[in-house]
Amino acid sequence: VRVFNIFEKYELEWGADLCTRSKETLEPIVNNMVGFRRGSERLRLSILKDYVKWCIENNVSGACDGMLRVEIDYVEKMRLCTVTSPAHLQSYLNRIYDPEEEETTENIYRCYYWLAYAGMKEEDILHVKAADVDLKNRVVKYDGREYEIYNESLASVRNCMLLTDFKQKHQNPDYVILLKRVAGDTLVRGIYHSPSVRSIRVELSRRSRRSFEAGITPLKLSYYRVWLSGVFYRLYEMEMFSGIEPDFLSLAYFASKQDKTRNSYLKAAREFKRDYETWKMTLIPKSK
Repeated sequence: VRVFNIFEKYELEWGADLCTRSKETLEPIVNNMVGFRRGSERLRLSILKDYVKWCIENNVSGACDGMLRVEIDYVEKMRLCTVTSPAHLQSYLNRIYDPEEEETTENIYRCYYWLAYAGMKEEDILHVKAADVDLKNRVVKYDGREYEIYNESLASVRNCMLLTDFKQKHQNPDYVILLKRVAGDTLVRGIYHSPSVRSIRVELSRRSRRSFEAGITPLKLSYYRVWLSGVFYRLYEMEMFSGIEPDFLSLAYFASKQDKTRNSYLKAAREFKRDYETWKMTLIPKSK
């Protein structure tokens, strides 16, 4: 139902069913509709192709093989939904958030993304305390694990660790309003309250969507996409510089939020491997 609902507005514009449209018309819509991970597109695309096959076999007026020839540009999808390095993530954050040195509340969103990139689970990020941050060794220690503080993340992490107030922007740049952070010792906490997973998801999604629609950035990022980018970056570093083969099965176990069967983990591992190989192709600059 969701798949066909997506196409409803286009069919109204065309005054025709999607089964009558060409590959050239359908391909951009389908590429925009499917997810960036290869496993996520299969069901949606198979539904559409099966539908068009049925239309052709049943002689629906105007039905053609346009949808059957649609292809997904996996590399481009991955390129628009992930970052290639800490520097790339910092470039994205610089486009959509206040600079760290302005010491506004937007430091907490930067810090949230950096903890995601370092590999921390979403539900753990909001529980990290300032005392868990080891600036000397550039790591965050939490629940028996260590998460790297990248050079690009140092300013926002340090601000969230040390600042007791955040500055609020004013029309007059010479006029500074200092607002006390909410009481507590967690790293990611704002002025009026400490965010919940849901509230910070909403804020990150809103900012990402607006920035994309305004042409400020070509990327569409979220917690998961940034987390996966960081995972792939570290796998790539180990593979290239230490000769360590990526362990996708361990990644599948770590990423799972519930117990699964052995076969389910093996399937997830294969999907991570496939996505990793696609992500590596985004490291190659696009040809002009």
